[in-house]
Amino acid sequence: MPITSKYYGRTADGREVYAYTLENAAGMRAEVIEYGCTLTQLWVRDKAGNLRDVVLGYRTLEEYEAGDASIGAFVGRVANRIENARFAVGGKTYHLVANDGPNHLHGALGRVVFKGRIVREGEGEDAGEALALFYHSPEGEDGFPGNLDVTVTYTLTEAGALVMDYRAETDAPTIVNFTNHSYFNLDGHDSRSVLEQTLRIDAAAFCEGNEQTCPTGRILPVEGTVFDFRTAKPIGADFARGDAQLAMAHGYDHNFVLDKRPGMLELACEAHSNVSGITLRAYTTQPGMQLYTGNYLDGAGTGKDGRPFQNHQAFCLETQHFPCTPSHPEFPSIELLPGEEYHETTAYAFSAQG
Repeated sequence: MPITSKYYGRTADGREVYAYTLENAAGMRAEVIEYGCTLTQLWVRDKAGNLRDVVLGYRTLEEYEAGDASIGAFVGRVANRIENARFAVGGKTYHLVANDGPNHLHGALGRVVFKGRIVREGEGEDAGEALALFYHSPEGEDGFPGNLDVTVTYTLTEAGALVMDYRAETDAPTIVNFTNHSYFNLDGHDSRSVLEQTLRIDAAAFCEGNEQTCPTGRILPVEGTVFDFRTAKPIGADFARGDAQLAMAHGYDHNFVLDKRPGMLELACEAHSNVSGITLRAYTTQPGMQLYTGNYLDGAGTGKDGRPFQNHQAFCLETQHFPCTPSHPEFPSIELLPGEEYHETTAYAFSAQG
């Protein structure tokens, strides 16, 4: 179905922001705003055929600007943490904005205004519309080297998948690691906990974290630990086990090393709610996925239902390269050089069972 747009608001510094609505024939609907390429709504049919908005969000642009939890946002230049807010590339060391204690977290792109454009994708009977959003990140933004031209494309398929495609090019050696930071609750954004919703992750290993949830560099097997999601289980099943890693992060905030071929779009995980009957399957080309269980949502603001967010009200499936990669050269590289194209894809596919 045609993508529609409407005026959404004006930022504090006077920039106009538009919202775009993508919809398929089944009534599934996604709203994306130009501010941070943010996914503000995602309406999915449940087992009774009713639509539920399964992502957390704010009510106004002003609240998105004031928020600090990256709710629904596209994040980068480098998603997740860069330890001690510094890295080296091309023989030079660069110092970034320290916005998470001593570390750099997620970057500025979730807080800038992209330029949206409706584009045609595919050929013949398979052709359809997609939403492409563009941003030029100038050299020195957040302290990163190189000018970076970014394109984020959202496509909503008739099969029920929201596809997010990320591309970037640079004119100087730099580092790039994009992700989407949507908070999912498969019972609806106005439900209060996801700890009984089930999750299966195709990962036999995870990155051990330190007290700042930065990877120590040790990649550990999940077998026999609270990180073993190879068989589906409730997200909160092991919260009471006294695991030191979970206690440190107040829940899950860890990178899982996905069991997949490098660069191939393959299944990463599957989440399900018995209440709504909704299943979410995440596919990605990325090697890792950060599971975050909304451990600090309390105090992050007020949701679309007018009630304050609560801890563990939603979960994030942040497909990505590994956090703190510059500190661990053995991790898959996130360097991007002139003449290369950064290109990653993630798809969130939904279905429902009665």
